Amino acid sequence: MKYAIEIALNRIIPKEIKSIIATQRILDILIDGVTENFVVIPMDEMLEVYKEQENLFDYDVIPFAILDDDYLCLYYQNNGISIIYWSSERALESKNMAIFQLYSSYEDFVKDCITTKPPHGQA
Repeated sequence: MKYAIEIALNRIIPKEIKSIIATQRILDILIDGVTENFVVIPMDEMLEVYKEQENLFDYDVIPFAILDDDYLCLYYQNNGISIIYWSSERALESKNMAIFQLYSSYEDFVKDCITTKPPHGQA
């Protein structure tokens, strides 16, 4: 099934990422040595969230989790998909300053979610 965000941006979200979005509500992600609790954005709400920041995002960035005003995103480039931390505050200065790569591939992110991180609140 293709979701509105995939159709609007002509991008495919990998099934492994869709599975994480469907089964996780919180993602514990290490940012600058601190574990942050990102709230997962449901697939049917991703396009709406994207449109709220459309002037800052481009077609290569799809947010899938949020922390305050910052996002965990899929970043499509050079025939690959990495996972980035998107700083909304820094995006106002420059899009390039807003992007911090957390995982060089979405596969590494998926592997980390599956092997080391139980669902938030479960151990």
